[in-house]
Amino acid sequence: MALAEDYLFEHSMPAYDKFREAIEKQESLLTRYPLMYPVYLARPEFRCMPLPYEYLCFYRVDEDAKLITVHRVIRGMRDIENIL
Repeated sequence: MALAEDYLFEHSMPAYDKFREAIEKQESLLTRYPLMYPVYLARPEFRCMPLPYEYLCFYRVDEDAKLITVHRVIRGMRDIENIL
């Protein structure tokens, strides 16, 4: 996520603030409801959570360990299958 945040910080503080606020909100939701976002069909080991500015967060849920691992945050217009 650092690259997305860095880019927004350098180019638009209002966009950066909106992005950070959304991340915090999504983090709270994800902690309470880790299975709320759909499985990413091209790579079913991941779930996909939308973020502002067309970013997507790909994460895994280990229900036994009660662990959520964010794998990547990627701009939706990128070649996601090759990046993941």
